[in-house]
Amino acid sequence: MADEARTSGLTFFLDRGLGSRIVPNALREAGWVVETMDERYGKDDSQRIADTQWIEEATLRGDLLICKDLAITHNAVEARVIYMSGARVFALAKANVVGREMAELLLANEERIIEAARRVAEPFVFAVSHNGLRRTRIRYPTADEAP
Repeated sequence: MADEARTSGLTFFLDRGLGSRIVPNALREAGWVVETMDERYGKDDSQRIADTQWIEEATLRGDLLICKDLAITHNAVEARVIYMSGARVFALAKANVVGREMAELLLANEERIIEAARRVAEPFVFAVSHNGLRRTRIRYPTADEAP
């Protein structure tokens, strides 16, 4: 539905891997409210900011996070921040897609993304693919840290 994101009241924060032009512009044209790393932190600082920092800050602002890949779920420190901050993450299932294809994947799953954002308790990470959404395990707490 073309107006789903526009009327959802949700804001999407795009990680640096999604770029600052093609993907955000395509999503905005479809009515999504998005902010890129470059817009929030500036071009220079956005390249240097730690993933843990932007994940936590964007989550505290209430943003939904959109990532180019699932790498942050495999990094223990980043997974911990996702878990502890209650982040809501949508990540492309395959990292080898570019520009317009990334936008098309997100737009094709718009209704599912909005539904998950509204109904699924955080923290969560969903892989976004041509087949829809698949909830992905956050690799935290580790076996050593589990209660």
